[in-house]
Amino acid sequence: MEIDILDRNNFSLDWATVLFTITFATIVITRITFPNRFEDFIKLAFSNKYLSTYRDSNNMKSGFTISMFFVQMVSLSLFVHYIISLAGFSNLNYFPTYLRILSILLFFVLVKYFVEKIIAVCFNMEEFAEQYNLVKVSYRSYLGLLLLPVVAILFYNRFSFDYFIWVVSGVFVLFNTILFILLLKSYQKVFSQFLFYFILYLCTFEIAPYVILYNWFVFSKT
Repeated sequence: MEIDILDRNNFSLDWATVLFTITFATIVITRITFPNRFEDFIKLAFSNKYLSTYRDSNNMKSGFTISMFFVQMVSLSLFVHYIISLAGFSNLNYFPTYLRILSILLFFVLVKYFVEKIIAVCFNMEEFAEQYNLVKVSYRSYLGLLLLPVVAILFYNRFSFDYFIWVVSGVFVLFNTILFILLLKSYQKVFSQFLFYFILYLCTFEIAPYVILYNWFVFSKT
């Protein structure tokens, strides 16, 4: 794997620096505003206390959840932007490309959320759907929090694409596998009641996007 420090004379990443600063500041403000909740949140990988304490569906719209969702979206969109630039489809310093990526991700997440809400109403399982989404948002926001400093380092370095993309794919598959194992363990009784819905949801919203993204990368490189 080749690593080279980017020449600041050739790449203008001032917009990314500002965005990183805003995002890290959001984390600091959230830590100060919600000290106890933040402390439980950073232990999410090792303890179930956060999910047990804040499992009420009203927490989905809380300031803490929204702040961490913002961190998640910034981390993921910057990461996707980095991968696309690494593959040669765009320049790393091109801000309009990043805005398009962020817009697409937000659109996908919001559409996915509202479709899930509609399905939940049809199956009379709104409360479960809210709790399920809260758990997903919590774990993925946690991943976004961990991903942010990594992306900050990546933005000022170059890596070999072929090697790096397999590492990234492996990490995402592993994380999502662990996430669904934890979800199945927590909600196995409910899943058994709505098995068809869960399989349909899993194939449509959780597996298909990664398959499409993988195929896009593979065919675009050939």
